[in-house]
Amino acid sequence: MKRYRNKILVGIFFLIFAIILVSFSCVDVVREYDTYVNRVRVEGFVADVNYNTKTTLISFDANGTIIQKELNMIDTSMNKDDKVIVYYHKDNPTQFFIKNQVIYVIGFFVLGIILFGVFLIFFIYVIYACLRDIKLMSKGKKIEATIDSITINRTITRCPYKLVLSYTKGKKKYTFKYNSVWFNIKDIVDAYKIKTVPVYVSEDFKKYYIDLTTLEKLND
Repeated sequence: MKRYRNKILVGIFFLIFAIILVSFSCVDVVREYDTYVNRVRVEGFVADVNYNTKTTLISFDANGTIIQKELNMIDTSMNKDDKVIVYYHKDNPTQFFIKNQVIYVIGFFVLGIILFGVFLIFFIYVIYACLRDIKLMSKGKKIEATIDSITINRTITRCPYKLVLSYTKGKKKYTFKYNSVWFNIKDIVDAYKIKTVPVYVSEDFKKYYIDLTTLEKLND
């Protein structure tokens, strides 16, 4: 599982963000549900926009009564004196929401579902990859691949070491890469003068699993 830690972390990030967005949307729906059920639709306008307090003052006429109330939101598409659609509670006009809020809630909910889908893709991939590795270790052919290079992968900060191995069979040379080693493999290889690393391969060498268990133990 360690070799997939970057993908796991990215997947967890998407999951957390998805939970936040969906939760925010659901809380907002529950909070405004009664108003939505008993809503009255009118046209109001933006009385003021305060960028210091991040609030927007909405004004509308509810059966002859002028209602003004600040919303804790800033929408760059709304400027002072712009017309807005307001939905207020028929029995309590001070309880209302505007059309823009509905759009935001729907948008956040949809985005949350998309991010949750991305998490599922990462999760399924990691499970599939782990099962594939287990299968290779149990049924694949074990070879000793030569260490060609160990470099720093600048695109990754958490697991930055990139390992490149090769194995020659007859006239054909096979290359195996490990792009995100999670420990300082170079120091271990140099200290113990290690030349080869065990690799489990399929019959056609297209699938492989680089076994770093021994090197990891030396790192401990």
